[in-house]
Amino acid sequence: MSDMLASFGDRVEFGSPAALMILPLALALLIVGVLVQVIRRRWRPARTRGSAYPLIGRMRWWLASICILAVTGLAAAQPRLKYGAATFKRGSVDIPIVVDVSASMWVKDVGTSRLQVAIREALRLQTEGILQTGDRAGLFVFGGTTVRKAHLSPRLDRLTDAVQKLAQPTTLAGDSFPWDSDVAGAFEHIYQSIDAQDRLEAGASEDDWRPPVRTDRALILLSDGDFGLSQEQQQRLDTALAEFRRRGIAVYAVGIGTRTGAEMTSILDAYRPEDYDPTLASELTGQRTVLRMSTLSFLAERTGGAVFLLDDAGRSATDFLRTAVSAHRGLTFQLTPSDDGLDAWQYLLACSILIFGVAVLFY
Repeated sequence: MSDMLASFGDRVEFGSPAALMILPLALALLIVGVLVQVIRRRWRPARTRGSAYPLIGRMRWWLASICILAVTGLAAAQPRLKYGAATFKRGSVDIPIVVDVSASMWVKDVGTSRLQVAIREALRLQTEGILQTGDRAGLFVFGGTTVRKAHLSPRLDRLTDAVQKLAQPTTLAGDSFPWDSDVAGAFEHIYQSIDAQDRLEAGASEDDWRPPVRTDRALILLSDGDFGLSQEQQQRLDTALAEFRRRGIAVYAVGIGTRTGAEMTSILDAYRPEDYDPTLASELTGQRTVLRMSTLSFLAERTGGAVFLLDDAGRSATDFLRTAVSAHRGLTFQLTPSDDGLDAWQYLLACSILIFGVAVLFY
């Protein structure tokens, strides 16, 4: 209601606002008339054959007089309608961004590491104006587990800071996080995290709250799709994707890497021998990581999203991401305020004369 009044105030100005004091008087007279009509209907004799009980009866002149008084008062206030060009405004969106930071994302088969390409594309969401003022974005990263780096927030600068901090670890000792890609756990964690934030913002208890269906949300996944799934993980992933569909969250996946791929031992080139366990090289020998678009396509298709192939560092997914985000922006019609305007008092005065004429005609 406050938004409606604010919008009305932006579009209408009054030359003599003191005349609006007539409106409370008209409202009081209307209330008196309604009370009189209710009392008359309550105490009138029972209907007999041939009797006529009109709905308003002689009270129509009273009601017409009140309408004339109110409209004339508005005309005396000299209302002026401010108007401008008609425009269409896009609504805001919620965009959780998910970055695969597992070890396979460190290989450089696209000219630089897949992870660096993912970071670049995530940053372009803001630098290229894909995310706008009023939008909310969050950041999740996953490997063997999933971590929320930034919750959904309109503070896009926080998202930028969180993305810029993503990097390969300085050493590979004692950290199991990058050596797996639990995508099922990632999708479970993401929708549960979003649910928890929605529930907190709604101020509802867990028993009374149900996840809303949103059309203004989309998930952006930056990954090489190189993760295997056991039968148990596939079942969990199917359940998680069903929850995404239930909430209306589509997945837009950017596949980073090449189909020829690279040997996993190549990631050790960026480290000194003392930065990792000597057995790691032998464990990685013979392992090859390749871009698996089929896996990413499965995630997108099950949620109503789309995929984009990014197999060269010279390419960009900016246009794809812009289209994906824009598809979830609502469209509203609005008039831009202008210094020009239209005096409306004469139209109100004509309306008052018309009401008088109709009242006389049917009295």
